[in-house]
Amino acid sequence: MTKSKATQAGANERKSFGADYYQRYYDNAETRVSDVSEIRRLATFVASYLQYLQIPVRSILDVGCGVGNWQTVSKELWPQARYYGVEYSEHLCEQFGWQQGSVTNLNAKAKLGRSTFDLVVCQGVLQYLDDRSAAAALKNLSKWSDGALYLEALTEKDWQENCDQSVTDGEVHLRPGSFYREQLGKHFQNCGGGVFCSRRAGIALFELEGE
Repeated sequence: MTKSKATQAGANERKSFGADYYQRYYDNAETRVSDVSEIRRLATFVASYLQYLQIPVRSILDVGCGVGNWQTVSKELWPQARYYGVEYSEHLCEQFGWQQGSVTNLNAKAKLGRSTFDLVVCQGVLQYLDDRSAAAALKNLSKWSDGALYLEALTEKDWQENCDQSVTDGEVHLRPGSFYREQLGKHFQNCGGGVFCSRRAGIALFELEGE
């Protein structure tokens, strides 16, 4: 299993996820990895797919909500849904008023007033966790999701073949996709496109619709 070696400065930055990190990866047009227009395109796909699967979205938990792009598009796509944003970065919590917490140990009932959600979003978070913490996070995601999970996590293959390395943070824990599939398969059906349906939702898929 390959793990990139972070400098001490980079490690400290990721512990706090301070202003410099978000300036580079989200604010600067030349170096940002994503913006609201890209999230709108992605979320429109997710919304359409969940509508097709007949999964209603009345509550959304966005773990690692960052600068709030999912909140912006959620208001457009699911105007009646209650959105809950949780973020590890103290800098962003102060700036946007998010509930501070970690995907590894969030007590959703105590912090947010509910323990399950129709849609859980976890985008670009798990690669910052070591194996043990990532496994704990995946277990939590399965507990919180009553309907669907949208998950994006950078893997070894993604880093080598799929992502634009010039704008992607490589100072992360790069794991094979099998690590995630094994953990997710216990509680979710892989519906494709980063969408995973909770087995509690009882969604029936034809064999070739999922992985």
